[in-house]
Amino acid sequence: MKGDPYGPATSRVPHPDHSIGWYRTEIKPEVHRALHKKSDAKAWFQTLSFLGMLAASFSLALYFHSQGQFCYTILFTLLYGMQANFLINGMHELGHGHVFKTKYWNGVFCRVVSFLGWLHPDMFFSSHLRHHRYTLNFPYDQEAPQPTAITLKGFLLFGVLNVKGCYDIMEQTFRAACGIYPTKHLWWTPAWEDICYPPENVDARLPAMRWATFLLVGHGAIAAVSCAYGMYLIPVLISLGPFYNGWLFFLCNSTQHVGMHHAGGGGGNATKVVEDFRLTTRSFTGLNPIVSIWYWHMNYHIEHHMYAAVPCYNLEAAHNAIKHDLPPTPNGLWEVWLVITAVLEKQAKDPAYVMTVDLPSGPVVGEAGK
Repeated sequence: MKGDPYGPATSRVPHPDHSIGWYRTEIKPEVHRALHKKSDAKAWFQTLSFLGMLAASFSLALYFHSQGQFCYTILFTLLYGMQANFLINGMHELGHGHVFKTKYWNGVFCRVVSFLGWLHPDMFFSSHLRHHRYTLNFPYDQEAPQPTAITLKGFLLFGVLNVKGCYDIMEQTFRAACGIYPTKHLWWTPAWEDICYPPENVDARLPAMRWATFLLVGHGAIAAVSCAYGMYLIPVLISLGPFYNGWLFFLCNSTQHVGMHHAGGGGGNATKVVEDFRLTTRSFTGLNPIVSIWYWHMNYHIEHHMYAAVPCYNLEAAHNAIKHDLPPTPNGLWEVWLVITAVLEKQAKDPAYVMTVDLPSGPVVGEAGK
């Protein structure tokens, strides 16, 4: 079954001559309806569990700091940062609008997690909807350019103290507040912002400008009030939490597209359109329940792309419904990173290499794949 879940593109951004007819596994109509059914009860459980665990780490860090217990303060400060790195996944899911059945709550909690994570949902989704329409088909999707290099140094710099990420997001926020969009973006490749936000269309930037201003004023006020009362740990947690101890987020989030098939971006299927999410995207199973909540179940990433309107808490069921039509799914972070590491080693020698994907119909390799 093929089709574009978002319909025809309406912006002035250049698009392919035709919409990509993505392959989607056939499922029974009643299963399709059940998988797409949104539940406020499940949404409240997911959202409050995520925010509740974040609030618990925050409160315990402050409590032990007030008691002068340094080791426990450090422990829960690190735990807060570890989870805070996953705020972008909450923004991503809530911004899609398919978590709560009641539309209002998707918007409210999308802004809550975006504020805590220094995130820009307006800017993000101007790119992200194109990412779903044209996943890994360059230049129409530039959100996850391939091939990409992952190094131990990069992992450690991100996973311990992400100074560059902090600088980039602060620069982005200041520029966005002023309506100035840099050519280098934290997520996007050069000039992608001008595609998503054409310079002549100033009005399109206003929501992003207002939100960036709110971030600066809000975080500035928290820092000023907290420091005035000698509570220096509060801004460290709230404003700096997304920029330290992000190693677990890195290991989870980097699995989604690295080493997969792509078109037009150099290497792989350089001249062909890739029309199968099973080739562009990777899923894995075996996350423990807590990390699954932190990650908003995005380890089922093929399923998310194939059926973008399925709520995150139904993605495991979606996986079970179509797993007969999926490539072998790695179990756990260790197994999925063994797969990714093997691909990266081959790409270091041959940038045109892309991962061989064993589909039920037979293995698929890129033009230059080996």
